[in-house]
Amino acid sequence: VYVIPVQDQISRPTFYILRRGLKEAIEQKTDVVVLHMNTPGGALDVTFDIMEALGKFPGQKLTFVDREAMSAGAFISAVTDEIYFAPNAVIGAAAPVLATGGEVDKTMRQKIVSYLRARMRAESEGKGYRGQVISAMIDEDFELKIGEKVLKPKGELLSLTATEALEKYGEPPRALLGAGKAADIDELLTGKFGAGNYEIRYFAVTWSEKLAQFLNSISPVLLGLGLLAIFVEFKTPGFGVFGIAGIALLGIVFLGSY
Repeated sequence: VYVIPVQDQISRPTFYILRRGLKEAIEQKTDVVVLHMNTPGGALDVTFDIMEALGKFPGQKLTFVDREAMSAGAFISAVTDEIYFAPNAVIGAAAPVLATGGEVDKTMRQKIVSYLRARMRAESEGKGYRGQVISAMIDEDFELKIGEKVLKPKGELLSLTATEALEKYGEPPRALLGAGKAADIDELLTGKFGAGNYEIRYFAVTWSEKLAQFLNSISPVLLGLGLLAIFVEFKTPGFGVFGIAGIALLGIVFLGSY
């Protein structure tokens, strides 16, 4: 079993980290990959790249939601074979928003939501209620109803606690979204494979990857400072410290992910 972290904001460095982890797992002929998930969400284009990379792993894919798998984290979890939760974990609220946090234009929002729902249905075929549940997390106008019970009315987005995700519905009874609860990854694997029946390895994130993630998280600030420095340089004679600083800051913004 190979454990790969999917932590903090989903961004381009997250994709590079996960891709390298999956490559190592394949090279080591790993049977199972566990995504150690704790994210508030992130970029949609990066999320699709991550989903595609996960699809190339030939073994079993599990997600362990340690604390939260919101928005993009819910999408990534949905393409794995099974989703496990820590006792206090939550998942959901995956509606698209602008990078600034603002609302997407209504027409564009409808197009994005329609595409996301179709994509999630395709990824969730044969996985019980997963397609319906993820649709309810994406689309506030989607009513999640199983039998006679309405689990989410129109007009709001679905989010689930670990307990709610494991509630069983229908005939035969099936869990809404989760495969089980566990205090940590060791407990998850022991419960699934039995004590002593697995070897666990943890993927190590390098200092440079951590730095790339940090730089990506503060890139809006760096971009603003870089543009301000360039503006000041244009307003002053010659070429000096403001020009150098502006170019350096913009270089970090656009190249920091690499």
